[in-house]
Parts: sequence; C-alpha cells; structure tokens
Amino acid sequence: MPFINIRGCNYFYREEGSGNETLVFAHGFLMDADMFRFQIDYFKDKFRIIAFDWRGQGRSQKTDDGYDMESLYFDAVELLNRLNCVPCHWIGLSMGGFIGMRLGARNPHLLKSLTLADTGATAEAILNKIKWGLLAIIFRLFGFKPVKKGVLKALFSPHSLNDPNFKPLLDEYINKMQHYDRETIYKIAWAIFNRKPVLSELSKIKVPTLVIVGEDDIARPLHEAQQLIKLIPYAKLEIIPKAGHSSALENPEAFNIALENFLKTVSNAYS
Repeated sequence: MPFINIRGCNYFYREEGSGNETLVFAHGFLMDADMFRFQIDYFKDKFRIIAFDWRGQGRSQKTDDGYDMESLYFDAVELLNRLNCVPCHWIGLSMGGFIGMRLGARNPHLLKSLTLADTGATAEAILNKIKWGLLAIIFRLFGFKPVKKGVLKALFSPHSLNDPNFKPLLDEYINKMQHYDRETIYKIAWAIFNRKPVLSELSKIKVPTLVIVGEDDIARPLHEAQQLIKLIPYAKLEIIPKAGHSSALENPEAFNIALENFLKTVSNAYS
C-alpha cells in the first residue's frame, strides 16, 4: 500500500486511473478513502484518481497532534504538491469539505474545481457541540457500542439504515469504527467541533464549485448547503435523494451523475 510522509505523518493514499486531470477525494470523519469506492470506479477511465485517509483515520498514521482544520489544510497543500496533483478537482465530503473551502479561498491555483459535499462553513452550533461532544467522551471511555445508534443516525439516512442492500456496507463501517483508536478519534472529534468558521473567506473562492447535500443529512443539513451557495460565487447546488451525511456512499448513482454533469462543464476530459 502506498504511503507518503506529510508533515510528520505517514499518509495512506490510493491512486488509480489515468488522464491529464486529477480528481482528489477527501473523506469525512469516521470514514476513509474507501467511502469513495463507487466514485473511483466510475471516474477512473477518464481521470487520474487520488483518494487518501486523513491523519489518524483509516490506514494513515496516528499522531500526537495536528488534527485541527488549519493543520489538515497545510497537510492537504503539501499532499497535492508532493503527488503532482495541481491543479486538481477537489471533492471533499464533510471534513474534506472543511479543508476544500480553505484551499479554494487561500490557494485557488491548486484547484481546477471544488466539490463540497455534506459540509458547512460555520462553527459548530453550541447544542451540536454539546451533543456530539458527549458522544465523543463516551466513545473515549467505553468504545463504540454505547454510541453506535447516535453515530449511525448522524452518518446515514433512515433509508440507508433500513435498506437490506446497504447492510454489507453498513456492517463494514461498523466494524471499522469498532477498531478505531479511542484517544485519536476523541482528538479528531474535538478538533472538528471546535473548528473556526470560514464564512468570511467564501467570497474568495473563484473556482467553479459544486455543493452537494444528502436530503436527509442531519449533521450538515440543507440550510448549510444553501448558505454556501449564497456566499460562494458561481456555486451550484445538487440534493441527493435517499441519502444522509454519507451521500457518496449511500446513493452513489445520483452522486456520480451530479458530479459528472458538473465536471463536464469544467473539465477537458469530456471535450
């Protein structure tokens, strides 16, 4: 498996496909690069694909610190340059979107386009911080089992949770969550919950931007996506049916169509 050392952390990354342009997929909290498996298979015939695990998650190295969004932003800048991805099409879901907004506002030369899925630009609401923070503390002390119901409700739509065809994927991710390092996940959770807002930076994003949200997303609901559309120039919105916070995994067909239609307007791969 390929690894690259980025700012003191051995990052796992997956590279597939070929093409003159690169799609970079950045996953959300409690996930890993595998959450984009359906997108990788769908787009690898036209694009070079890079998907990676954020530090402390998936197969990437656990570190003592460096989990705040600003540190991860610097990780992303170095990763893109070291893997020769510039300019790329960045597709970031949730936490991957937090970093994508920072890249688009501060380093537009690194991006050809930006896709922000199930994400938002505000600081965490105080009630959410209390609710999710309590789950993080319980997970740190007692593991995944006592927080399982709350975590799954946050990550997936009721449709996915009750769909027998989705059960193998659900079981796979439950198994992964059960084996995460408690202390590391606690650190990442608090870094996310205490992130600074980037609302004031959104007007600086000039690259073409697609905003995607699952219709049942309760972690980053529709009104946050609508806020992004208002503040990011030239952004467009796509709502993914029968999907929650993990829309790329829950309804990959709709997600892929939305992303492909967007890429057709910004990529030479379809000309």
